[in-house]
Amino acid sequence: MRNKLKVTILAAVLVGVAAALVFGKAYFIRDDGGAELLWNSDEAYLFASVARRGTQVAYLEYPLMLLKEALNGVWGLDDQRTSVTVVHIAASGVERHVVEASDEEQANTPDLYTPFEGHIYANYHGSLYKWTGSKFETATAEEQRRLDGTNRLVATDIDKGADGWSSRGFGDSMSDYEFAVDVGGKFTLRVTNKRVGQSAAGVVSVTLVRPGQPVEPIWRLDGSPRTVSKTEYRIAFKR
Repeated sequence: MRNKLKVTILAAVLVGVAAALVFGKAYFIRDDGGAELLWNSDEAYLFASVARRGTQVAYLEYPLMLLKEALNGVWGLDDQRTSVTVVHIAASGVERHVVEASDEEQANTPDLYTPFEGHIYANYHGSLYKWTGSKFETATAEEQRRLDGTNRLVATDIDKGADGWSSRGFGDSMSDYEFAVDVGGKFTLRVTNKRVGQSAAGVVSVTLVRPGQPVEPIWRLDGSPRTVSKTEYRIAFKR
């Protein structure tokens, strides 16, 4: 009787394991992105675009995924969400906004951030947009005419332009790097990238250093793939 019970329990366990392998899934998330830092002698803006990509892999397919990636292949994506984090840093404080992309097509976030006449303009799907302080909106017809659409937007770093603004783009890299930006002697923004192990992924971070105050994290991007639960995955992609 006891041996029969053991066999029954073992059979149930094996059935459960088989069912998990057939129907169960592993969930992976990876964040990729880059950022642009703009500053003058009084304030700074960070515009950071992040594409969050997700993959659901059946446990039976997992060894195939590892093999394909080991051969420099790319396993398919199941979900993606893109957003822009905008951080305004001034001596008075830090203000943060997250703008979700309205679509998941190529070039679905603004770029070519360029200061003009007290505003920050950008290219968005080939049109001139302006940061209003809480969102991106299409530039007015007068602004479009005066600034010649997107033709005056700058694709390279700016070193103290005519209006007093500078800019620098950055992102994760296979090489470690670090640089600091002094904002009129009021505070410093420190940007670092640290490679994770032997992978191509890096951890990029921006911290705020103010005299006599603790260092304050501003933004962080970890490009390493990570395993999450089914619930975390659904929350990340609002499924």
